[in-house]
Amino acid sequence: MIKKILTLGLIFSSISFATEIKSKQQTSIGVEINPLSFTSFNKDSDTIFSGELSYFDNHNATEMALSLAYEKTDTDFIGYSHYFGSKAMNIALHYRKFVSKRTKGFYYGGFGSYTYLDGKLKDDPQFATVRKLGVGAEIGVRLMKPYSDWSFYWGPALRMGAYLNSSSNNDIFESNSLGMALYDKNVFIDIDFMRIGLRF
Repeated sequence: MIKKILTLGLIFSSISFATEIKSKQQTSIGVEINPLSFTSFNKDSDTIFSGELSYFDNHNATEMALSLAYEKTDTDFIGYSHYFGSKAMNIALHYRKFVSKRTKGFYYGGFGSYTYLDGKLKDDPQFATVRKLGVGAEIGVRLMKPYSDWSFYWGPALRMGAYLNSSSNNDIFESNSLGMALYDKNVFIDIDFMRIGLRF
């Protein structure tokens, strides 16, 4: 009787262990950064960062991701005797569905975003802070090996969205930094070519 109970327990343990292994194979985590974040095309830029944390569900061919883009600049405007800073930050939550049966290849999806902008107003000595919520859609491609233990991945993406706030909060800042150029608008478009990720 004891042997039967032990055998039964061993069988259930083996099934549980195998199910856990299979479950781990069906999902994975990805960390993605833009290598150009650590350099700058704009000589006035102090800090730029662009990255993403993703959860891949290979069984359902979906991806959920949390992205962050941050830029802090010091700019010297004509007529001002000192440098002053501007900040642009965008946080977005993405849901992506892959056309294939795995988390690779072409995908489409939607996202919600929060944008924080701080800087000098146009034709105005005053500074302002704006917080905006937006929604949008995206398409892109993921190049990866979804069933390896780990892999690098890459893929271009196109995102388009609009803010839900009043139009008076848009196109009001003096700074011509990349962050302001992207997010100080009512309708924003973001084309991504350089993010590289590691899935594990």
